[in-house]
Amino acid sequence: MINFKDVVERSSPEKANSIITIEGNPVWDYKATGFTVFLISEDPWVGSEDEHVTLGELKSYIVSNEIPFDEVKFATEADKEVLKSVKWESMELNFSH
Repeated sequence: MINFKDVVERSSPEKANSIITIEGNPVWDYKATGFTVFLISEDPWVGSEDEHVTLGELKSYIVSNEIPFDEVKFATEADKEVLKSVKWESMELNFSH
């Protein structure tokens, strides 16, 4: 499971603009159910191709939904598969299965 509290604590202020990806595919939307945030990166609708979720945006969303950073889980919206690892690649935060 991804420890989002650790990701936030290790990130510098400039990393807030990092784009969130799932195995290299940019995340363009998200939604929460309970303490799970479903990330949407597949089948973008027309006009969303230029929309990218940033670390700062995701962090704000989690805070506004009152989800503790140490309890949030991430999954893909399409198949509800839990994302288990994360790694920085330049200005991308890449989530993977």
